[in-house]
Amino acid sequence: MKHKLLILGAAASLAACAPKTTVEWREGAVDPETGKALQTIVIQNPPKSEGWSLWLTQFKNNAVVDPSSNGDIEYLTGSLYRVVPKGEYSDSIVINYTAAPLKRQSWAPEGFVLEVPGKKAEKLEVTYKFQPAEAVPGFTYNKVETKAWDMIPRLKSVSLQDEGTTAIGEKVAAEIVSGQKPGWYRITLDGNVKVEAADKDGEFYANVTLQNMAEVSPTVPNMVIEDWPDLEYRGYMLDVSRNFTKKDDLLRFIDILSRYKVNYLHLHIGDDEGWRLEIDGLPELTSFGARRAIPEIDADGKFVEKDGLIISYSFDPDPDNLDAPANGYYSKSDFVEILKYAAERRIKVIPEFDAPGHSRAAIKSMRYRYETTGDATYLLDDEADSSKYTSAQHYSDNALCVAYESTYTFMEKVFDEVAKLYAEAGVPFTEIHIGGDEVPKGAWVGSPACQKLMAEKGWTDVEMVKDYFVSRMLDIAAKKGVKLDGWQELPQRLSDETFAKALEGFGSVNIWSTIPNKQRKDELPYKLANLGMDVILSNVTNTYADLAYNYSKLEIGHSWGGYLDERRAFSLLPFDLYKSVRFDDYGKPCDLTVTGTVNPKFTDGAKVEKETLRNPEHIRGVQAQLWTETIRSFDNVTYFSFPKVLGVFERGWNASPAWSGSTKAEDPEFLADFDRFYSIVIDHEMPYYDANSIVVHKW
Repeated sequence: MKHKLLILGAAASLAACAPKTTVEWREGAVDPETGKALQTIVIQNPPKSEGWSLWLTQFKNNAVVDPSSNGDIEYLTGSLYRVVPKGEYSDSIVINYTAAPLKRQSWAPEGFVLEVPGKKAEKLEVTYKFQPAEAVPGFTYNKVETKAWDMIPRLKSVSLQDEGTTAIGEKVAAEIVSGQKPGWYRITLDGNVKVEAADKDGEFYANVTLQNMAEVSPTVPNMVIEDWPDLEYRGYMLDVSRNFTKKDDLLRFIDILSRYKVNYLHLHIGDDEGWRLEIDGLPELTSFGARRAIPEIDADGKFVEKDGLIISYSFDPDPDNLDAPANGYYSKSDFVEILKYAAERRIKVIPEFDAPGHSRAAIKSMRYRYETTGDATYLLDDEADSSKYTSAQHYSDNALCVAYESTYTFMEKVFDEVAKLYAEAGVPFTEIHIGGDEVPKGAWVGSPACQKLMAEKGWTDVEMVKDYFVSRMLDIAAKKGVKLDGWQELPQRLSDETFAKALEGFGSVNIWSTIPNKQRKDELPYKLANLGMDVILSNVTNTYADLAYNYSKLEIGHSWGGYLDERRAFSLLPFDLYKSVRFDDYGKPCDLTVTGTVNPKFTDGAKVEKETLRNPEHIRGVQAQLWTETIRSFDNVTYFSFPKVLGVFERGWNASPAWSGSTKAEDPEFLADFDRFYSIVIDHEMPYYDANSIVVHKW
């Protein structure tokens, strides 16, 4: 018996000392003839057992594996790949493949989770070897002297008095004054501190101003400050679906937003990659839809989602690990706390549940509910649908079946349960965002249910089923006493009848596609405003925080819409939109003299006048947005946001700067204004970030 124990002990020792499986990923040079890059995955000491997989994620790059490699790369869906061995066992698997070159080092494959049958999946140690890359210098500016009352957004009027100082620091109650604009306030410092305000918002903003001044100096010269916001809506959208931001981090983020007098937080809660809010009566939305798990591969080679959504972007081997940004959700009590916390800081929360596209998390969660309980009440997909399409994020199954009555039962259930949470928080529930963007071409074409609906209605254009969806959602919202918000696609290509209904039932529409092109999409904000629809300017060219700061491969973020730094965000002009990009992606001045006409190259040589804004009252506001495909932590959230989006907040408060009429990108008045703005960032905001351990971008 003693000898047997010794043998077992030796075997265990050998197992413990077995060489670890490791991964090395190499970036090769770009072939100038093909534009492709040679990339290599090397797996050392792979498992000796059969049937193992190495899972990884990366933006789709059309990888082509060299046939001489002793492993293969299989693309599944979205951003999910898996590596499998081929041929005889080797202690080193080398996979050479060609693919699109990396725009960012952060776009390299990630995850590298090893799954061996019968064993717990584990994340492997990865070594990256990149091609040389350098940082890109930022914009130039001239540092100017700043005062305690210089802040972001800038104050409209500061009248210094002849003599004397006042100590500031304590919160001050306001005297409410009638007849002023919403959010207006006046601070009189004459040895004492007096605050007058138009409303509770103004009182709050006055105290934010006092707090910001006190951070710089507890005693300031006597003065009179008069200030108000130009635009009613000054917002920030945070996508918590693609990768999750935990409650405590979100509360911290709300604190930062309140410093800049932001008054709307648009929470993107439901999308393809995750559903992040507990809905009473539909536990599957979070038990299944708020976590990502390694799929199973069935006998036909198809993947099956059994324990959670398909892996996408970031992921963890353990779907129950709520510290991983791939997993997690807000409980009902979390959300009530968030609503209250935001309301105390005069911030209204608008929840978004994207539909009818971008709905994969809800679709798969309700399919899982049906398969595990037999309850078809909330089914969202037509199982017989043979439609062939690919969404912007490379999914082929993310569009709701808009012909199913259960789809509207589901949406109404969500509206009802969200309304209860607002009621519990004591916060008005006035608008809800349903997305409406990027429904992939080809959706619904192969759905028997949708084809039946079209036949019953006498429709020949599949676009009419989207019209039907919007009309039905407007009915639900009207019944609940709330307005519908959406992205720019929601009100487009509607029938006259449904569009008229939308003018009554929509709260506002976020316009994002403002890059000049043949479709003249940069005119859409003014076209919709002129038709009487309230518009939130969410320009990709000025407000998309998830765009990289510049073209350096060392930066993180997207670049499909160009790059976004502090200067470009600051250049946003709500009432002269075509002059909102003063510098191109490489810092060169743009020609602003032609922005009143469509570029002839887009109009077969003809010169066409652009849409002018006739109804400025329908420009409701501005919003910065952060989509989180490239986010891996809360530090990433703040790095992407600050100080980049401060220019958006500045323009929401001060919409028409003195230089707004200029037609020269480097107009001296613009440059001087930006010099002061960025000097405030350096003198006042950077110390605030450092003091509060907020990770931000620094040149």
